[in-house]
Amino acid sequence: MYTFAKIMAKALEEVLAARLYVLQGGLAQQEWRVPELMHRLLQYLEPKLTQVYKNVRERIGSVLTYLFMIDVTLPNSNPTLSPRVSEFTSRIIGQLKPLMEIEEEIQNHIVEENGIGEQDERTQAIKLLKTVLKWLMASAGRSFSTAIAEQLHLMPLLFKIAPVENDESYDELKRDAKMCLALMSQGLLYPHQVVMVLDVMKQTSESSSWHAKYTVLTYLQTMVFYNLFIFLDNEQAVQDVRWLVIKLLEDEQLETREMAAITLSGLLQCNFLTMDPTMQLHFEQLCKTQLPKKRKRDPGTVIDTIPPAASIDLVRRHAGVLGLSACILSSPYEVPTWMPQLLMNLSGHLNDPQPIELTVKKTLSNFRRTHHDNWQEHKQQFTDDQLVILADLLVSPCYYA
Repeated sequence: MYTFAKIMAKALEEVLAARLYVLQGGLAQQEWRVPELMHRLLQYLEPKLTQVYKNVRERIGSVLTYLFMIDVTLPNSNPTLSPRVSEFTSRIIGQLKPLMEIEEEIQNHIVEENGIGEQDERTQAIKLLKTVLKWLMASAGRSFSTAIAEQLHLMPLLFKIAPVENDESYDELKRDAKMCLALMSQGLLYPHQVVMVLDVMKQTSESSSWHAKYTVLTYLQTMVFYNLFIFLDNEQAVQDVRWLVIKLLEDEQLETREMAAITLSGLLQCNFLTMDPTMQLHFEQLCKTQLPKKRKRDPGTVIDTIPPAASIDLVRRHAGVLGLSACILSSPYEVPTWMPQLLMNLSGHLNDPQPIELTVKKTLSNFRRTHHDNWQEHKQQFTDDQLVILADLLVSPCYYA
C-alpha cells in the first residue's frame, strides 16, 4: 500500500515528466539557435538520470535525443556549439563501471520507489543504465548520425545483459538492452568505425558468458548485412569476421556453436565469405578429431555419453560437422562442385554421439527439402555411388529412383 510520501514522490516525478515534455517542444522548434539553453538543460538533467519511474526515464531519453541532435561533424566545417555526445557518454561510462567490471549476470532488482532501499553504486548504475538505454533507443531513429566511438564502448555491457530468448516476461532492462542492440546493429558505420566495432566483438568473444557470445553473433549478422559494401571494401575486416565466426564454432556452449553455424551459412550465402579449400580443410580436420570409445558400465551395458574428460574433443568434432553443415546449407537451391563430397563426409558422422548425430540429420533433412524441386538437375552433380549412399541415408529410399 502506498504511503503518502510515496504518492507525493510519484506525483512530483509525473510533474517533472510533463514539464520536460513542454520544454522539449520549445527547444525542438528553436533547433540550433539556443546552444546555451541546451547546455543548461543537460547540466540540470544529468543528476536526474537515475530516476526510477519509467515515464520519467523515457521523457529524459527523448529530451537527450534533441539536445544532441545537432552534434554533427561535417567536412570542412566548424563544430557546433551544442552539447557533445562524446563528452556526455564518457561521463556516463565512468558511472557505469560497477556494471562493466562484473562477470555475473545483471538482474534488474530496482522497484519504482525513489529513495527507497539500497542506494549502492551498482543500484545507481542500473538505474542510470535504464535511462541511457531509453536515450539510445530514441536516438537510433531520430539522430542525423550513427553511434560514435564512445557509445560503442557500451556494447560489451549490452551484450552481457541482452537475453537470448524472446520472452515478454523479461524485465525492462533486458528487453531494452535487446532492442537497443537490434537498433544499433542496423546503423550505418563509417569505415573507421568498422575496426572499432570488430575489436569490441573480439573482446566480448573472450567473455565467460555464453549469452554475450551468442548475442555477438546475432548482432554481427545484422551489422554485416546493413553495412555489406563497407565491409567488403576492407579485406582485413572480412578476415576478422571470418576468424570470429569460426572461433565461436568451437565454443563450449552448444547454443553458441549452433548460432555460429547459422551465421557462417548466411555469410557464405550472400558471398560475404567464400567456401575456399582452406576453410574446407579446416572443418575436415576438426571432423577427424578422435573420440574415446564409449565406456561400459557393466558387461552388456553401454553408456551413450562421452566421458567428461573428452568433452573438448567432442566440441571440436561437432564444430567441424557444424562447419560442413553451414557450407551445405549456404547453397539451398544449387549443388556446387564441392557439395557432393561434403555430404559424403558429413554422412560418416551419422552414428556419432549427440549433438553431432542430430546436426547431421537436420542437415540432410534440410538438403532434401531445399533440393526437392530440381532434383533431376541437381543429381547430375553426384556419382552413382554417391547417389546410392544418399538414398540409404534419407528417409524415402524411392525418392532418388
